[in-house]
Amino acid sequence: MELQNLTTKFIGRKIFYYPKIDSTQLEVWRRVEGKKIESGTIIMAGIQTEGKRYSW
Repeated sequence: MELQNLTTKFIGRKIFYYPKIDSTQLEVWRRVEGKKIESGTIIMAGIQTEGKRYSW
């Protein structure tokens, strides 16, 4: 996914959305270990089956 008119240099340049995933944090680490992630990448999910539940 790419956003139009984004003015940031790094954050949000690469966005990955998963309708359902075990954990977005685990996906980040999988990508880091596989060297398949760029600085500023955002990982989002509709549902996390093993994600931590934070109340912001």
